[in-house]
Amino acid sequence: MAWVFTIPGTLLAIAGLITFHEFGHFIVAKALGVYVRVFSLGFGGRMFGVKWGGTDYRVSWVPFGGYVRMAGGDPFAEGGAEPEDEVPVPHDQQFMSKAPWKRLLIVLAGPLFNLLLPFALFTALGVLGEPQPRAEVGSVEAGSAAEHAGIEVGDRITAVDGAPMTSWYDVLDAFRESTADSVTLDIAHDGAARQATLVYTAAEGETADVIVGGRSPYDLGLGNLSPDATVVVDDPTSPAGRAGILTGDVLTGVNGAPVRSFHDVEAALLAVADSPGTRVDVDLLRGDEPLSVAMSASLWATGVQPADDTLWQRWGLASATVSVDNIEADSAAEQAGLAAGDRILAVAETPVHAWYDVVRTVAETGEGEGDAMVARPLSITYRRGGEVRTVTVTPNVVTDSDELGRYHTRARLGIGGGGAMIATADVARVYPLPQAFERSVDQTWRISSYIVDTLSKLVIGQRDFTKTLGGPVAIFQQMKQAAEHGVFDLFRQIGVLSLSLGIINLVPIPILDGGQIFMYVAEWLRGRPLPLRIRERAQQAGIIFVVLLMLAVTLKDIVKFGG
Repeated sequence: MAWVFTIPGTLLAIAGLITFHEFGHFIVAKALGVYVRVFSLGFGGRMFGVKWGGTDYRVSWVPFGGYVRMAGGDPFAEGGAEPEDEVPVPHDQQFMSKAPWKRLLIVLAGPLFNLLLPFALFTALGVLGEPQPRAEVGSVEAGSAAEHAGIEVGDRITAVDGAPMTSWYDVLDAFRESTADSVTLDIAHDGAARQATLVYTAAEGETADVIVGGRSPYDLGLGNLSPDATVVVDDPTSPAGRAGILTGDVLTGVNGAPVRSFHDVEAALLAVADSPGTRVDVDLLRGDEPLSVAMSASLWATGVQPADDTLWQRWGLASATVSVDNIEADSAAEQAGLAAGDRILAVAETPVHAWYDVVRTVAETGEGEGDAMVARPLSITYRRGGEVRTVTVTPNVVTDSDELGRYHTRARLGIGGGGAMIATADVARVYPLPQAFERSVDQTWRISSYIVDTLSKLVIGQRDFTKTLGGPVAIFQQMKQAAEHGVFDLFRQIGVLSLSLGIINLVPIPILDGGQIFMYVAEWLRGRPLPLRIRERAQQAGIIFVVLLMLAVTLKDIVKFGG
């Protein structure tokens, strides 16, 4: 799969989608009796091919997309007349001689094929065994229903309300379909099985109806992501500090046993006797350099804070996800003196056990909505070099968009946490064909609805196109990232891109299929074509619009990904 990480591989994937789009035009045109002169994979001059049935099936030199050239296919030629240098074709086999509804079907076929492709792709992924995160708890929110029910990180969810679970997606589906005011989980952990009942509670001001339906395990404090094995060492006098472990190191083994997540690190180290002098061998990565160090247990911890758990008190290690990794210039955090490597202990006197605690507490300082939002000052307690400090800072209020293009106005400090959140190991989730198809319909509908909603908001000005649309560079980045996660993610991304291509082509811009569809519908209703002058002016305007749009989004992509 290494080839898909390259620009040529990504371009071939995109070209395949465009070719599939053109195949839709081709097959319907042939079915409706239109003489197709050329079906080309790629643009430019003919590299090689074969002529069969009057059609030149060719591969052209520019391997990006493709095209179909039909006899009498120029809508601006007088009466659909053919160029003199072409082989004569009977009038009734020319595109423009066909009834408007037939031309409409031919033009519609391209986008329709792009809209149908994801159904096949998503269904095939389900039948073949889609890699999905195991149904295992990766995080439990402090004070949540999950914590009250005794759920722990590492618990494997084997059933939800009696229905067996294989992957985390099964858990999400089970919660989404639940309408009861509680959910019962069957749990397995270290060979032991038990049940836990989690109860929904309505927030202040809500009624019982508000919390029924559309639920997720996150509402109850359950997550499947957990911190990776990147650590922060905030006190050089700790066993970890004296052993030479640094903030940002990634632990890979404890006493010869491999570790993948911080939960693995915690389980391995807490299993070691804490008698003074006990030695622990630790393998780690510092950048790309593998190292091995030895820690010795000792009675060292002083000035213990509420956020300092047993692992920190024994060894001086905490997850890097609760440390500052980067600080934005001129942000509230920079002005308050925070620095990379600081471990956040409390925000507004709320102990920090996960980075979400920081994000949530800071967001809660925002009062009002939109441009009227203001943020209250709050205190931040952190440890740097073994010294506990507290500062008061007023968060900035910003309006930005997330990766899906949705706008949010919120309070923020301008800092990012270290480490990364990782999912549990994947399992192959195989679906029966009917269920796989049902899931593909659901996925396709949800993705399509989001694309249509985004386009409509762009048209009415509720979204900034420079923050929402992406050009070729952004598409390449998305495809490359998907490929890096494996063939299943790559083909899922191809399905999403196919939907985008199909829907965008239906937009009634003259140069796109949607513009031609609009004109043929108008001709069908009027009983005659739109005036040639109107069609020409619309085509020119469409070309100018699309070229300027592509230049704008490409320039934006270059600035974003190249800077």
